[in-house]
Amino acid sequence: MEKYLKGFLLISLTTFLVACANPVNSSTPISSIQTTSSIKPISSSKDSNSGGGIVAEQLSTSSGLTFKFDAKGARITSVEWDGKRIGKDGFIAGRVANRIANAKFDLNGQTWNLEKGAREKHQLHGGPNMNGWSNDNWTLIDQTSNQIIYSLHSPHLDKGYPGAVDITVTYTLSDAGELLIEYDAVTDQDTIINPINHLYMSLNGNNSAANHTLWLDADSYTEKDSELIPTGTILSVEGNKFDFRTEKTIPQNSYDDNYVLNGEGYRRVATMTGTLSGIKVDVYTDRPGLQLYNTNTDICLETQNFPDAIHHENFPSPILRKDETFYSKTAYVFTKTN
Repeated sequence: MEKYLKGFLLISLTTFLVACANPVNSSTPISSIQTTSSIKPISSSKDSNSGGGIVAEQLSTSSGLTFKFDAKGARITSVEWDGKRIGKDGFIAGRVANRIANAKFDLNGQTWNLEKGAREKHQLHGGPNMNGWSNDNWTLIDQTSNQIIYSLHSPHLDKGYPGAVDITVTYTLSDAGELLIEYDAVTDQDTIINPINHLYMSLNGNNSAANHTLWLDADSYTEKDSELIPTGTILSVEGNKFDFRTEKTIPQNSYDDNYVLNGEGYRRVATMTGTLSGIKVDVYTDRPGLQLYNTNTDICLETQNFPDAIHHENFPSPILRKDETFYSKTAYVFTKTN
């Protein structure tokens, strides 16, 4: 018995000495801890933007500009600065954002009937009652100190659309306040696509669309009928309420219109300023159109292809062919003017 007791004491003493020589480091990243879960924990490494640890589905700059995200709709749930919310509910609309007349279209000699709500005549934002990709649960596939990536598999006949589509949306935040949104998509058969981010902004942080000015680089806009469907005619902004080529105040609850943006390639197309807060957002995109939508509380600057483009030969084509890759990028750059 005495022999076994001495052995036990020797083992215990050895374990104690090893533990003292190799203490647990409280700063060890969580990602280095082995787990049995198939979900990798978020690393607690330092955030190069904010100087703090990475917060799940959140990106911040050193000035405190913060974007919060959620996998449902791969959306921006909130944009906050100086304790005020200046943006919200930036969901990804698709497969085809905006409107498709009569919820159907022809492609490759076949008519595709899309899902729509019981009281709806047209499809809006890719699904019945606007429930397209914005209502889907995307997969968070990666997050770093300044980037979040979501992915979605949209199967063949999802909401009536042909072809299976795999899409990723990448959000990248610079410390200068630029939120870059990149879209990458492929399909296994010909389809149509027009994803957008539907970010609602109120730059004064008071839940009001009043006291905002806008500059918009567009000489023309697409005419629409009483049901908000484009007629196919492109009209000049000259001498009417649609002209924002010189910065002016945005009248509240006055717009739900697609602008034909000037230029091609990636360029600055719009600047909006909250005149009470001094917060400004510059919009850059490679897309041909921008939907200006406002209510009494929020304003949206949605970069996009033209609405109902599949039905108008004079509009940019929304068709994505099999084995092609759809890529597009838009940036919202937030700064302060005072």
